[in-house]
Amino acid sequence: MKLSVILPAKDEEGLLSTVLKDITSYLDVARLTYEVVVVENGSSDNTLEIAKACARKNFRIKVECLLEPAYGKALIRGIKKARGRYIVIFNVDFWDKKFIDLINADLLGYDLVTGSKLLSSSKDNRSLNRKLITFFFNLFLKIFFGFKGTDTHGIKAFRRNILLPIINRCRTETGIFDSELVIRSQRAGLDILELPVEIIERRSPRFSNRIFQTPADLIKLYAALKR
Repeated sequence: MKLSVILPAKDEEGLLSTVLKDITSYLDVARLTYEVVVVENGSSDNTLEIAKACARKNFRIKVECLLEPAYGKALIRGIKKARGRYIVIFNVDFWDKKFIDLINADLLGYDLVTGSKLLSSSKDNRSLNRKLITFFFNLFLKIFFGFKGTDTHGIKAFRRNILLPIINRCRTETGIFDSELVIRSQRAGLDILELPVEIIERRSPRFSNRIFQTPADLIKLYAALKR
């Protein structure tokens, strides 16, 4: 199998069915052998039931389930279950077809390709508050962790065999996993490319639910990267 798309999903009953239809329709046009791995984690709505219903209609959709909400742990589960030579990570509220197109171009020769909201050519239609949070969070990573890029969170595409050893070293399981993965990849000397993205909010933002967790996550990231 050439491509596995990993789609973590928590409380996404309003978007999941449509997004799965859109992604699989584009993948069919792209003529790739693929699977979409939905990793439901800790939903309090009908996300899991919707994912299973979609999987019954399309054998290329696989469903994994975690009892607790844990974004990073969901990604790790999906990646380890994936069978594709290439992995693309999307979020239910945000995916970009050009990262699928990159698979047929062998990721342009890079090991890891990430989508950055902070590149000058990106179009970030989020609120000013969310833009500032993203800016200062990544500035913090630059100052205290030596991060050399512009953005760690969001879409990613990579060769599974190259990133899997790095993923096996990751110790964080929450939303900070994105940052640990990218920083570890940089420190390992991987060839990384950032591409611009266009962000349109398709549902209410959830950062307010995580803002009090962020300091603890940064402490966990520091401890993880010291190992």
